[in-house]
Amino acid sequence: MIVVDIIRSCCSGKFERPEWNISFSKVREMIPRLKRFTDTYRMLGGQIVWVRTTPWTEEYLPRNINRLYHENPDATFYTTHDVEESVEFCEGIEIQPQDMVFTKNTYSAFANPSLLRYMHDDKEDTCLIAGIFSGGCVNATIVDGFTKGLFTIILSDLVETMDRKQRREQQDQLLTDVWPLMYGHVMTSQEFLKRLAETQRHQNLVRSGAFFTDTVY
Repeated sequence: MIVVDIIRSCCSGKFERPEWNISFSKVREMIPRLKRFTDTYRMLGGQIVWVRTTPWTEEYLPRNINRLYHENPDATFYTTHDVEESVEFCEGIEIQPQDMVFTKNTYSAFANPSLLRYMHDDKEDTCLIAGIFSGGCVNATIVDGFTKGLFTIILSDLVETMDRKQRREQQDQLLTDVWPLMYGHVMTSQEFLKRLAETQRHQNLVRSGAFFTDTVY
């Protein structure tokens, strides 16, 4: 499971920008659901990979993002205060010793080549996706991962975006008209856990010799 950018610059009221109509109340509502799911998924043997950004400042970002910000002031989104705090994980998120943490300095989590190597070393070709923002770094990670040969399962209740109406509408379109038709499956976290339990039950029956079946999932 890859969780994208659950960091304070994307969830804390301290980093909201009312003058730009940027607020994160929906993200904060999602955090407890994410914690409950990750706790359950670990108990079932799942691996959690947390991906966060470097400080979102000019000195850390790649040339193309800096160029965009310089040439289009409306796109500029540098972190301008409390820079070190901005990349800390959101309040309520607890990283466990068995979890993995990767850092990136652009949109896609796979911009860090160590993440893709980790997936290949672990012989994984499917990844669960959760995180923020749905139309930004989450979407970039989904598209980039799929392009690199990975299948994605997007947990619809564990991806979020800003409160702004246009961002909410964009997220709805991604969930219904884009991701499930181009990049993988979209389901809720509870639907995923139900399918996982069914698959594990079938596998246990196969191992016990009760019957033989192809892998369901």
